[in-house]
Amino acid sequence: GDEVWEKFSHNALVVRDARARTEVAYNWGMFDFNDADFWPRFVQGRMLYSMRGFPTSARFEVYRAANRDVWLQTVNLTPAERLELQAIVQEMDNEANRYYRYDYYLDNCSTRVRDVLDRVLGGRIRAETESVDTDTSYRWHAARLLQSSHPFYAGFQFLIGNRGDETISRWQEMFLPIRLKRYLDGMSVVDAGGEPTPLLGESVHVVEAERDPIPVAAPAFLLPALLLGCAVGAFFAGLGWMAGKGRRWGRRAFTLSGAAWSGGVGLMGTGLLLSWIFTDHVFWVLNENAFQANPLSLLLAGFLIREALNRSGQRAGVWMGIRADQLAKLVVGVALAGFLIQVLPGFDQVNGEVVAVLVPAHVGLAWGVMRAWPPSLV
Repeated sequence: GDEVWEKFSHNALVVRDARARTEVAYNWGMFDFNDADFWPRFVQGRMLYSMRGFPTSARFEVYRAANRDVWLQTVNLTPAERLELQAIVQEMDNEANRYYRYDYYLDNCSTRVRDVLDRVLGGRIRAETESVDTDTSYRWHAARLLQSSHPFYAGFQFLIGNRGDETISRWQEMFLPIRLKRYLDGMSVVDAGGEPTPLLGESVHVVEAERDPIPVAAPAFLLPALLLGCAVGAFFAGLGWMAGKGRRWGRRAFTLSGAAWSGGVGLMGTGLLLSWIFTDHVFWVLNENAFQANPLSLLLAGFLIREALNRSGQRAGVWMGIRADQLAKLVVGVALAGFLIQVLPGFDQVNGEVVAVLVPAHVGLAWGVMRAWPPSLV
C-alpha cells in the first residue's frame, strides 16, 4: 500500500465455516493513532496491537479501494487441525486476549499468522525453516521496502543498530507476509488420508491493483549520501570563511545554520543514547551511529547560539573555557573514530550512508569554525 507500514504488506487467516455460514478474516495488525497512549507507547517501544475478525468480503473491498493486491490461498489442514485453528483464533478474538506487545520485526501481523499455523502443525514450520539462512537482514529488507519513502528510509537507517544487520533465517524472514507465502508455498503436509499434499493450495488473485512491483533489492544510496554530506560541509566551510573575513551577514548565517545543524544532530544522538536505557526498542541499542551523532554537538550548538546573540562584533571564540575550534575538532574526531573502529571485530554495522552524510558535514563545520575563530585570535 501507500502508507509506510503498508509497504511491508499484510496478511490474515480466513476461516470459512460452512455449517455456521460465516467467513471471517482474522487480522493481527490492528492499531489506532488516536488511542490515548499510542504515542507514549510508540516512543517507549511498547506498542499494543490487536487481532480482530472481520467479514472477508468487507476486507476485500477495503483493499480494492486502497489499490492493494490480494491473494487468497487454501491452507490444506486435516479436519482436526482446522477445528483446532478455528478454536484458537476465536479464543483470541475478544477483549481479554486480542492485545499483544508489538515488535516490527519479532512479533507482528505476519509472525502471528506463522505462529498459529505452526502451532496446529505441531512445530513443522519452525523445524523446517529455523536453521536455513537467507543471506538477508532486517535492515536489508527495511531498506528495500522503504527506498521510495526517503524520510522513513533515513530514519530506519539511523535508528536500527548492529543487531539489525545479523543474518536472519527463513523463520525470522517470515515477519514479511510475502516471504511467509513463499516459504509455505514450498512446504508439504500429510492430509487426512495419509497422503502428502502441498500445505498451501493454488494462489488466487482476488484483487488486482495497478501499482509498481515491490522492490527486490536494497538501494545503493551511498554516493548520493556522500554528495549530500560534502555539499553540507562545503556550505558550512563557505559561510565560516565569510565569517572569518569579517562579514557580519556571513557570521550571522554561519552561527545560525551551524547551531541548527549541531543542535539537531546532537539531539538525535542524545535521544539515541537515552533510548538504550529508557525504551524497549531492542534493535536500537549498541548503535554505532552514536559516534556520528553525539551529545558533543549540543555543546557546539550552544557556542554558536551564543555567538549568534553576540551584538558586540567581537569574536570571543571561547565558551566555558573551551575553544571553539577544539570543540569542533572533537566532534569530528569522535565521528571519525566511529568510522575507523569498524575494522575491529563486532563493529560491523551497515551505516555507510549515515557516515557519508555526517562526517563531511562535521569536517566542513569544523573548518568553518577554525576560519571564523582562528586560535591565534582567541
